[in-house]
Amino acid sequence: MGERTYLRADARRRQLLDAASRLFDRGGFTAITVSAVAAEAGASRRLVYDHFSDLGDLYAAFFEDRVARYAEALDGARAGGATVADSFEAAVRELIAVPAQDLRAIQLVLADSATPDLAGARAALRTHLQSRWLPVLSRLGVEPDVASALLWVLAGSFVAVADLVQRGELSSSAGDDLAASLAASLPVTAERLARRRPIASETP
Repeated sequence: MGERTYLRADARRRQLLDAASRLFDRGGFTAITVSAVAAEAGASRRLVYDHFSDLGDLYAAFFEDRVARYAEALDGARAGGATVADSFEAAVRELIAVPAQDLRAIQLVLADSATPDLAGARAALRTHLQSRWLPVLSRLGVEPDVASALLWVLAGSFVAVADLVQRGELSSSAGDDLAASLAASLPVTAERLARRRPIASETP
């Protein structure tokens, strides 16, 4: 392995997470193991355990790191959008620029609700989406629980569009048009959801 270069703790952690990212890109979720990350980073297993208590902790850190990048893209879109629809449309353009391996990780967090090791990243993403976007949807009159579900559906849809563009299955212009269509439907969807009667009142 040779002599390792000394790195500060934060830089070493970043190095290990980047190694996990390369493994994920080549082999998916199951490719990330403590031994594989150590070998990829040119480090020892002991050093990996110095930064992550176990494999579950490593998974959580990796996916939460990728979710943070997605959240940054959404924040940038939210800041630059003149309207809610503009903001969501801009979110897809931001996501298209996210590295492919990061986008795959985000898709896994959004789609896989059965893997315990993804629970922390999923909770972090939900919390971030809700803190930034629930107040916007609340102003449109949507109940918080319904608005939260709507945000999750939109997040998955926008990531799917960005993935199709990155894979070459959809042109950038078609991706923009699809994103615009999804975003444009938001006010109508929100209005319909806002008029939704409580379940209790629908019971005869």
